[in-house]
Amino acid sequence: MKPLCQRARSSCGACCGLYNRAGHGEDAIRDRLDARTDALSGVARTREAFRAAAARIAASEPPPIFPSVRVCPLLGWLDPERMRVGCLAHPAVTGGADLRDEGVYDTSICESFLCPSHSWLTEEEAEIVDVTCADAHLYGLVVTDVPFVRAVLEAVGRLVGGRIERRHLDREPVRAALRRLLALKEELEPGSEGLFGAFRPGPDGEPVPRSIDYAAIEREGSPWDAILLCVGADPRSGNDLDRIEAEVRERLDATARAIRV
Repeated sequence: MKPLCQRARSSCGACCGLYNRAGHGEDAIRDRLDARTDALSGVARTREAFRAAAARIAASEPPPIFPSVRVCPLLGWLDPERMRVGCLAHPAVTGGADLRDEGVYDTSICESFLCPSHSWLTEEEAEIVDVTCADAHLYGLVVTDVPFVRAVLEAVGRLVGGRIERRHLDREPVRAALRRLLALKEELEPGSEGLFGAFRPGPDGEPVPRSIDYAAIEREGSPWDAILLCVGADPRSGNDLDRIEAEVRERLDATARAIRV
């Protein structure tokens, strides 16, 4: 599979802790990336200068949500349009000097690490997410949550009576409808745990699997439980389960209609 971090239309910085700060909405993340990119733009391309700049940036940002997940202050915008996220210490960006050792990982880890989604997603699934999301925020939230991707594609497939394939996304209405469905990841209540899929931060900072306690709210399980779990629909996480379930069904139906046309 081609690397997931830099695709034709999308980019991802999740392994560098992009979403692991308090205030992880798109606007807050964009502001953080803007600040880092601006702070590093005039820094000399030396280890000492980048090490000092990285320390200043890290000190200016909120603490991590998952302490066990490192947040690299050298992640920023790669392009003038500020649409593609990536490592500002990479030699392809610095013009030759490899300064990745001055971040939170050393160069060997940065060079060799691939997130678990590389092992789990098929190339077609990855392409579907890239074509549908086509950005640096929603794409990273979705491509790193394989259970969410598969639950969505399987649910739409059940409605249309067949597997969702890359060819279906050649039509703009299908891309728009599927993006709106996946964008549930961006529309959660403040503080919701759904940003991290079917996990929540445990007492020691490690991720702990979540489940929706339907009995506690005196109702039966949902046919869309896998999707609801991945978007944090448990009422205890600040979301209204019935409202999100209705939204999931409406967006699933809209996607299925777009495919059938």
